Amino acid sequence: MELEKASARLAPRSPWQAVDMGTQMFRRWAWPTVRIWLAFTLLPFALLLGLASYQESWWPLVLFWWLKPAWERPLLAWYSHALFAEELSLSQLFKRWKQYALPGLIAQLTWRRLSPSRSFNTAIWQLEGAQGDQVGQRHQVLHRAPSTRAGMLTLVMFHLEQFMGYGLLALVYTLVPWQFNLEMSDWFFEQSVLQTAIASSCLYLVLCITEPLYVACGFALYLNKRTWLEGWDLQLGLTRIGKRRKPAGVALVLLLGLLALPAVEPAQAGNSNHEDLHVEQQQVIELLASDDYMPFETRTSREWKDRDQDAQDSSWWQKLWEWFFDDLEDQMDSAPNKPFQIPDNLIWAVFWALFAGIVLWLLLKVSSQLGFSGTRRKAGHAIPTHVAGLDIRHHSLPDDIANAVDSALQQQDIRTAMSLLLRVSLATLLREYPVPLAAGSTEQHCLRTLQREHGNAAGIEVLKPIVNAWVRTAWAHRPVGEDEVRGLLNQWQALRFVEVAHG
Repeated sequence: MELEKASARLAPRSPWQAVDMGTQMFRRWAWPTVRIWLAFTLLPFALLLGLASYQESWWPLVLFWWLKPAWERPLLAWYSHALFAEELSLSQLFKRWKQYALPGLIAQLTWRRLSPSRSFNTAIWQLEGAQGDQVGQRHQVLHRAPSTRAGMLTLVMFHLEQFMGYGLLALVYTLVPWQFNLEMSDWFFEQSVLQTAIASSCLYLVLCITEPLYVACGFALYLNKRTWLEGWDLQLGLTRIGKRRKPAGVALVLLLGLLALPAVEPAQAGNSNHEDLHVEQQQVIELLASDDYMPFETRTSREWKDRDQDAQDSSWWQKLWEWFFDDLEDQMDSAPNKPFQIPDNLIWAVFWALFAGIVLWLLLKVSSQLGFSGTRRKAGHAIPTHVAGLDIRHHSLPDDIANAVDSALQQQDIRTAMSLLLRVSLATLLREYPVPLAAGSTEQHCLRTLQREHGNAAGIEVLKPIVNAWVRTAWAHRPVGEDEVRGLLNQWQALRFVEVAHG
């Protein structure tokens, strides 16, 4: 790296000041980095989204998320060149892909995938080209106190992605026309193909902003750590001093040549040379005494009251509190500019607690999907009185459903006919096959719950086309024909159920 070409001032900063420098880098090069992200990820995301929609599964999209370290490599390569006055084109990034993308990629996609310091550690492989034991040595050196706060950066960016993603998703759902009469529970918990595509697209649009920002902040933390350890600011300062002294050295050679000639005013020349040397020395002293090289620091220390008292008199709560905050003073001495002064013990405890909770939740979800969640109670579930705004109570339904449907069809009222057919179908099936349903469940949710609990029973197989026809008629405003309604009615009348009293 040619440090003299850096477009940012490389000086020792606190971790959050370095993150702020990363945000400035993203603001300056926002469009080039977003374009790089789209060029490398748009096609893979579209293919995986299509596969997820075809299989009605989230696993292809989880794969895209898992490959994020690979998608971040081109961004880091571009930042590392742009900072030193070389902006790579897309063709150059594609040609050099093997050079910057492959080193250390297997580790980052396997046992180091969930490392909270991923944005910081990527530079060790990609920019330094470290391999083997050298990687572990560089990790120990660069992660030495004071902390880089790369893990906290990952946590902040994770929450930022979630807030922006859910906010954009809520905005999209808010703009849906009111005629569709959509419920928020349906949009956020009923995962149809369309809803999966909308939610995934919203998250991808958010990643177009957060991923370049995340890589820029991690790269800034890496530069800041190397500036602290290797004194890049001193190196640049001495280089600038040397460039300023070079003209003075030439002038000194000319002055010595003039002194070899018969001196006209030797006393005056000697005084001028002495004054120039004094001015240069004063400039060096002022430069080394500036805030860049000798910053003024204010430190605040805390210590426990009655620290010398017998440890046996301490309660378990006090011992736990001391264990969390015991190293606070040492951390403040090593990194006095850390915001909030949060101990690393507390941060890691919260992180691992959240991580364990997420892993447990995923295991429960996967086991439920694979059918290992144990047997469910088949009886004792309360039958809902309304589904998707439709009254399915027994006394609200006509005694002769066939005549009621036929009367509605004669009046060309397809919606009323389908409504009657759907209501009697749901009322009969929910009495025959009780399932747990929350208040405000939709017809699609009822159908999926019945299929999950009772499989492909005859009545459930007939309910599926009835629900599809009702959705087309009521929500899509594309009414089905009279013949299709009569056919569905005949299929329903061909079924036989055991009547269960239902008020």
